[in-house]
Amino acid sequence: MVGEFLMPYLTDLDWLRDVEDFSEEEKKIMLALSHEKYLWRNRNRLLELTRMRPRKLDRTLAALIGDDLIRPAFSKKQNIVFGLKERVG
Repeated sequence: MVGEFLMPYLTDLDWLRDVEDFSEEEKKIMLALSHEKYLWRNRNRLLELTRMRPRKLDRTLAALIGDDLIRPAFSKKQNIVFGLKERVG
């Protein structure tokens, strides 16, 4: 996890202008979805990166989806993945 956060993250995203409006849990998820190399992350990877408890991750993801900030989709392997709406449409 530590090495993951040392990798390049996009700094020109809209959500970062209002970063103070997000909870700590929301920031962890939004940051994990801001990695320049990865547009999509699956739930297990988000759990690893954020170190959140599964129920807390699920509730926070649901809130971010409800706020139209994160979009769920299916990967080629039919796994549910999540991406920042401003990056994935």
